[in-house]
Amino acid sequence: MKNIALFGSTGYIGRSVLDVIARQPDEFRAYALVAGSQHQKFKQQIEWFKPEYAALPIEVPEFRKQFPEVRFFHNEEGYEQIASLPAVDLVVMAIPGLAGLRATMHALECGKMVALATKEIIVSGGPLIKKHLKQILPLDSEHNAIFQILRSENSCIEQIILTASGGPFIDSPEDLSNVSLEQVLKHPVWKMGRKITVDSATLMNKGLELIEACRLFGLEKNQVSVVMHPEAIVHGFVLFTDGFLKGVLSLPDMRYSIAYCLNYPQRQSVGLPLLHPVEMKLTFRPLDERRFPCVALARNALESGDSYPVALNAADDEAVKFFLDGKINFGRIPTLVEQALNLHSPVPIRTIDDVFEVDRSTRIIVRDMLGITG
Repeated sequence: MKNIALFGSTGYIGRSVLDVIARQPDEFRAYALVAGSQHQKFKQQIEWFKPEYAALPIEVPEFRKQFPEVRFFHNEEGYEQIASLPAVDLVVMAIPGLAGLRATMHALECGKMVALATKEIIVSGGPLIKKHLKQILPLDSEHNAIFQILRSENSCIEQIILTASGGPFIDSPEDLSNVSLEQVLKHPVWKMGRKITVDSATLMNKGLELIEACRLFGLEKNQVSVVMHPEAIVHGFVLFTDGFLKGVLSLPDMRYSIAYCLNYPQRQSVGLPLLHPVEMKLTFRPLDERRFPCVALARNALESGDSYPVALNAADDEAVKFFLDGKINFGRIPTLVEQALNLHSPVPIRTIDDVFEVDRSTRIIVRDMLGITG
């Protein structure tokens, strides 16, 4: 029985993790659950999965009253305590953004295995996490696919190829500057949170994944490329120097890579649909970086090094927030990110505090460009 500490239990990834745990009740236990602001959903999860430990960003007295058998923590210090619980066998980090960075680092420093779904942690904290890469199981479908291939064959790599569904605008007119929020959030394949759905539409998610792949697998930026694949069945390829190309395929459902991480190093059926070649229609097309400039912005940030990837992530996050709030149009997102990177003064990333300081200062730059205070 593996004890799982799940960070971000009420989000899309977290709910999918709990679905897999429920499918294998003799293999896994939701030992600790960490959530954000969705209190009603979190109560239901505690009632159903009966964790030993739980945590929220702030203390909520009614939870302690309603669940006296559960030990509750709150704030970042509480997150770190849960991440290092001796009985925890696997930490699943699915909190968006950098809110889970400290807990992730603490878990790694305590020797825990971490199934990591939060690409921002690798993008911004990569220099800090570098020495712990063997403890990380990539949960994101693309990096999970590459991990599966390289697990058995990790030499003579010519190139890693990440696939991108293209989001809602893969076949849309060239001018995307004034598309509506409703159009942006209507992803044709994946059902995700609002921020990552916007990133899928700009393809910034693929830019962040390019940085993540380079850092996870020790590759140069020219060894990772992106192709458009609308069906989202092939999650990643590895091209070897002898001309062989290996790919990993599954239906577009995060529970496949989640089940792989939870069961690692074994494979177990969790009752998900099986994929057969006669059912597949696979199409691929090159990435148009002129229409989707965020991938190039990410590649340039990686090449520039130091704190540029942190600034890229922070600028994008801030720009997306303003788009979701109706303060800028969709086409302004990559422009703001590029301008913020041009204004960025790089510093080495040696500590977690360095990450958060660059994140903070970059957000100020974006707000200043828009004339927004506070």
